[in-house]
Amino acid sequence: MDYDFGTSEILSRREAAQYLGVCKATLDKLDLPKTRIRHRVMFKRDVLNKWIDEHTDKTKKDKA
Repeated sequence: MDYDFGTSEILSRREAAQYLGVCKATLDKLDLPKTRIRHRVMFKRDVLNKWIDEHTDKTKKDKA
């Protein structure tokens, strides 16, 4: 199922999991920077993109 994330710079836990293509339990296990607002956990889209870039296997990318 495709999900439209719109232009929001802040993603909920559910949206962040969908954005990364993982379940919420896996998202919780990742060492991702997050913001807590009372009981809600929020993620900045640009922080998720930076995390993805930092954790991309660059050796596979170079071989392509």
